[in-house]
Amino acid sequence: MRYRALDISMGTRKCGLLFQYGEGPTAMTRFVPEPEFWMDADAPVMGHYGRQANETDRALFLADAAQQAFFNGTGERLPAFFQNLLPEGPLRKHLEQLRGCKPGDHMDILAMCGEDLPGNVYALPTKGDRDSVAAVVTQGNDALEMSVIDQPLAGATSLSGIQPKLGLVESKGRYVARTRDIHSHVHIIAKLPTAEYPLLPEVEELSLRLAHAAGVETCHAVLRPVTDILPADQPYTVEGDRQFLAVHRFDRTQGAHIHCEDFAQILDIDPDYKYQDPAGRMTYANMLVALLKGLQVDPAQGLEFFRRLMVNQLLGNYDAHGKNYGVIYRDGVTPVLSPAYDVVAYAAYLPGKGHALRFHAKSEPRALVSPVVVRELCNLAGLLEPLVKKALTETVEKARLLWVPMIEQSGLLDVQKQRLLNHIQSDPNVEAQARRSQKRSKPDQ
Repeated sequence: MRYRALDISMGTRKCGLLFQYGEGPTAMTRFVPEPEFWMDADAPVMGHYGRQANETDRALFLADAAQQAFFNGTGERLPAFFQNLLPEGPLRKHLEQLRGCKPGDHMDILAMCGEDLPGNVYALPTKGDRDSVAAVVTQGNDALEMSVIDQPLAGATSLSGIQPKLGLVESKGRYVARTRDIHSHVHIIAKLPTAEYPLLPEVEELSLRLAHAAGVETCHAVLRPVTDILPADQPYTVEGDRQFLAVHRFDRTQGAHIHCEDFAQILDIDPDYKYQDPAGRMTYANMLVALLKGLQVDPAQGLEFFRRLMVNQLLGNYDAHGKNYGVIYRDGVTPVLSPAYDVVAYAAYLPGKGHALRFHAKSEPRALVSPVVVRELCNLAGLLEPLVKKALTETVEKARLLWVPMIEQSGLLDVQKQRLLNHIQSDPNVEAQARRSQKRSKPDQ
């Protein structure tokens, strides 16, 4: 039977072997942990879901690895942690064409992008021989058809999302494929214009500035002309007078990768269920609980999480899902919320309300942030309700006072500006705060 395998490492440190034995729905896809890495209390974090508190728990976790969901895929689908590392949308299709692999060959796509995956994970073809492989996979009871996976494709980068994107580096004032300037310390995600949503790069750039003005920590992004991308490194057809959004990668520095995880990985949920999973675990409540009680970040990070909820609501970012929130391990061990990314004011395009994710398992779909929702989430996550309400009040007030001139002075179409302004001003939180402000401004009778 067919066998393929990849050595998985965090930076230069090996942490296991990801193998696939067989094909189709009966295939066995499993991550075999490297005991030395997983038993080391000081090892860098690969996945929070697999992180254990003490030596005894680590030993039990490893002993039961064959039964643990974290280590096992389903058929040819990879374990959720690795499935969430794969590119999506047009970039995925483009890479499949370059590789010549069949659609849905997750193992080969992971290998193709194995040197430039999100965070600090590397996936490279294993150097194991037939005998060592047989001992791991079949205990010597079956004939293996060793299938050699090709080396990573030069310049192949894994990026999620449905928008056309490229992974590039800055070189002499232009943007080129990573292989053309391996010493560049500026790594970007180039988000290209699309016919479906006019001025999408401009809308996202404005959305990030609005979020920052409201108090949210955001990733750094700038608009640049499409002509700044070297033509040989731009596989999509885009008119030359358009702009793209150059988003600086917060998981890259000069010569190093910084590890990060999104909440689909943290909750061990397959990316197909980034909006809602069958078990009902993909909710904002579970994300908050994982952040504050599992990852044990500073409670101030919980306030930042609520700010982002409110900003997404005010902007009409109806599409935000579990992969649009994440954490970064700047020292390899200590998690903090990643800078906000994929913040897009879809209200500039179409009407709508609420959030793509439920607040908790029993909440109504497309609900809005309200005093009741805030109390429920605070009780579940252990946050002080008055502090959260204060943070949300400040966020709404900044949006109410600062956003209108920023939107009016932007390069969006007039109809887009009006749609966005109408959406913001009709939000119940903005309306309530405007009434309170008006009442305070009236002189005593």
